[in-house]
Amino acid sequence: MKRIFPLFASVIILIFLGCSQAPKEVMIDSFEGELTGKTVDFGASKGSSIKIEASADKKVCGAQSMKLTYILKPSGYMWAARGFNLDVKGAAQWMVNPKDVKWNKYKAISIYVYGAGSGGVIAFDIKDSGREIWRYLLDDDFTGWKEIICPLKQFFPRKDWQPNDADNNEKLDFPIMSFQFEPRLPGKGVYYFDCVKLIR
Repeated sequence: MKRIFPLFASVIILIFLGCSQAPKEVMIDSFEGELTGKTVDFGASKGSSIKIEASADKKVCGAQSMKLTYILKPSGYMWAARGFNLDVKGAAQWMVNPKDVKWNKYKAISIYVYGAGSGGVIAFDIKDSGREIWRYLLDDDFTGWKEIICPLKQFFPRKDWQPNDADNNEKLDFPIMSFQFEPRLPGKGVYYFDCVKLIR
């Protein structure tokens, strides 16, 4: 009996530890289903344009990726966002609810990008629970699919623009509520995005 109790206690501890640990990665969005103005919050300034559609030809996770076709004029801007608390409510198509994620267990966000080798720059923005927008810059210096790891500690608060109701405390407040892509250099092109996930 004395030997059974320590063994039983060890099993209970292992079960507890296993349940309390977060998975090694969490898929946030693989862009399945309809990709239109009903499920993606996107737009562009006057003179620039952006088109969002699903692509079954180029994909990594699931049945399709998100294809972004753009024309960006000098001093123009654009965005394509998915997640919660956006103007397009149907864009809350994440595979997990932000409140159910153990954010403190993860170190980075991983994205698959299909590059064109254009030398362009894509801003990858995330919006925290205080509505403050944080930015990480992706360089289009490759061709084909590439997994890009974006360490959370390397995101920086945007200085050019923040929402009027952002807390602007320059502290990344969890949970993260949405993300968006924004081509930054004038010109035109096509990008594909897939498999947005959190990694440990």
